[in-house]
Amino acid sequence: MFSADVFDDQDLGFFTNFLGIFIFVLVIAYHFVMADPKYEN
Repeated sequence: MFSADVFDDQDLGFFTNFLGIFIFVLVIAYHFVMADPKYEN
């Protein structure tokens, strides 16, 4: 069997949740920056 000490299920779940939350926050921040009228030409 492969070495199980790289990632276990708990680490993978934590990493996946963190990555999903991080991408979600980036999308929200991008939306607020792009929708802000003072950034428009």
